Amino acid sequence: MQRFFIYAGITAFLSLYALTFLTGSNHEYSVVFWAAFVMCAVLTLILLGIIFKYIVRIVRNQHRHIFGSQIARKLSAMFATITLVPMLCMFAVSMSMIQRHIDSWFTPHASNALDSSVELGKRAIAHSVEKSLAQAGTVRNGIAAALAQEHDIDPALLTKQAQAFEQLAVVNLNTMRPLKQTDSHLPAPPPLDATTLTHINRGGTAHDTEHINHRLYAHGWLKLPDINGEAHALFFRQTIPESIAAPVANIEKAYADHAAVLFAHDGMKLMFGTTLLISSLMALLFAIAAGLYFAQRFIEPILHLAAAAKAVSRGDFQQRLNTGRKDEFGRLANLFNHMSEKLAFAQAADAEHRRALEASHHYLERVLESLSSGVITLDSKDRLKTYNRSAEMILDLPLDKLVGRDSREWVRQSAQHTVLAETVRVLLAAEPTGEAVELAYAGADETRTLLGKAVRLPAENGNGTVLIFDNITTLVLAQKEAAWGEVAKRLAHEIRNPLTPIQLSAERLAHRLRDKLDNKDEQFLTKSTNTIIKQVAALKEMVEAFRNYARAPSLKLHELELNQLVSEVLVLYESSSCTFTSELSNIPLWLKADTTAMRQVLHNLLKNASEAAEADPKPHVCIRTHADNEGRACLSITNNGKSFSNAMLQTAFEPYTTDKASGTGLGLSVVKRIVEDHHGSITLANGENGGACVHLKFTMENP
Repeated sequence: MQRFFIYAGITAFLSLYALTFLTGSNHEYSVVFWAAFVMCAVLTLILLGIIFKYIVRIVRNQHRHIFGSQIARKLSAMFATITLVPMLCMFAVSMSMIQRHIDSWFTPHASNALDSSVELGKRAIAHSVEKSLAQAGTVRNGIAAALAQEHDIDPALLTKQAQAFEQLAVVNLNTMRPLKQTDSHLPAPPPLDATTLTHINRGGTAHDTEHINHRLYAHGWLKLPDINGEAHALFFRQTIPESIAAPVANIEKAYADHAAVLFAHDGMKLMFGTTLLISSLMALLFAIAAGLYFAQRFIEPILHLAAAAKAVSRGDFQQRLNTGRKDEFGRLANLFNHMSEKLAFAQAADAEHRRALEASHHYLERVLESLSSGVITLDSKDRLKTYNRSAEMILDLPLDKLVGRDSREWVRQSAQHTVLAETVRVLLAAEPTGEAVELAYAGADETRTLLGKAVRLPAENGNGTVLIFDNITTLVLAQKEAAWGEVAKRLAHEIRNPLTPIQLSAERLAHRLRDKLDNKDEQFLTKSTNTIIKQVAALKEMVEAFRNYARAPSLKLHELELNQLVSEVLVLYESSSCTFTSELSNIPLWLKADTTAMRQVLHNLLKNASEAAEADPKPHVCIRTHADNEGRACLSITNNGKSFSNAMLQTAFEPYTTDKASGTGLGLSVVKRIVEDHHGSITLANGENGGACVHLKFTMENP
């Protein structure tokens, strides 16, 4: 706003100066008077708008009981009164003086004096023209005498009387072409109109005055005798003396200005009065607007101090006041800033302490989140307080909805929540011993082995409990597989060696005694040797299974398409009593795998599925393939009939675990090892309507 007043003041000064300069002017710039007047009127309206804005603000603030509004109202009224009274007095005095001064310009004596001066000037000009005409008559007589004697007229144009003229010319009145003329820088004789030509033919002369290059000339025409039957005349131009022409020109200009002013007498009064009115009004409004502005500026430090004090009361200690003033307001601002700095320092110290606590808390959260072990904290009433991401992954359950709820209430959610509640109960029960507990946890798709421990928190932390547990399923399985692998190696070595001698001895014994015994004994011998041979073959098959489980096969990886491999394997089961259907993916599922090992996996799983489906009157096995959202190839084999038992779901992949009477318990263990060697995963589940389901997932390759 301060810049606005500066620019508005400059604009107002220039507009008023132009308006004052153009007031009463009778030259061509007087047309700009009303443009300057409009500019001043626009500035006046702007100032009125600013004044109205300040008045509305003062009234509104007072109505709202805003701090400082009463001081602003009193200061504004005082500034307006101080400005208005002197301005009205000056306007009244100035208007009276202008009216009297303008009337003094138009007295009868001044008008009569100008009229007499104009008349005197006209007579002086006429006398000079008549003198020039008389001198030209002498030249004309010389030319006429030369024409009468048929002499050359050039000498007549070179006489002393002729040289007194700036221009002489003998002009043919019919063609207006000069017959003879003197050298001159002046333009050619002007064309003759009908009236001038009539004067020349009747009176013999015609004369007038003209301005050429800011000089006044007397020119005229004098009739000459006819030359060769054509009418001619003498044209002359002679300068009117500057001592006569200049005063006459000044008198005529003064007379014209006086006449214009006399004609615009009433208009001038209006223009002068308007100029004085708009000047006084602009000065008054500018002073009032500036007074209102400076009244607001005067109370601004008080308003800023009040606003800053309110902010401090709300806890904002960063408020600072401008200390550039050198008065009491400046010293008060310094005191306030000093107080705010001390409060801000105390607040910063408190915030720093709070940030340290938050950083420590955040650090602990990050540490807990980065742990592979699951961590759960319970309060003194066994209600869930916090947990980390690993806890949800290990327990295979979202825990956000359990926060703040007692662990004994979790059983109402679902069967999985019941398992979780039982696990928590076991860990809490082992807390007094301070030892870790190994327990089985039935997840959504597999049973996991957890190793957990409960730790009681001290009293200052709320007497809660921290449950720490880890998924050691892979470790336990690895230990078991290593142990069973070692057992399988030794059994295969110990059993395989005597099998062949036993089989050969039984065959040799049957061959030697076949013709030496009676029929009854021969049948008994044949039956016994056949039994030995079959059991040896069964032992060999079991030993081969031991060897397959104990040793890691050397895989030959290359690209294969899973859908094509499934289709090739299913051809072998077309004549089976079990019905096999397939729902294969529409897109190719390329894997990098060993074809022989993958065929062994499919054969093992399809054989197990068909055997389990025989428990249903209409045995059926369905094979499905698809690609999931993570870019993995998924294979599922589902059968009706028999489902997995709970014990089987927990220990299915452990060696020598089976629910079939004739099974060795190594099939699924071998399948799991092959799948894991291909960086895949395998899970077991039961169908909602009965039956069992095996899910395999492999990483796909780009062909």
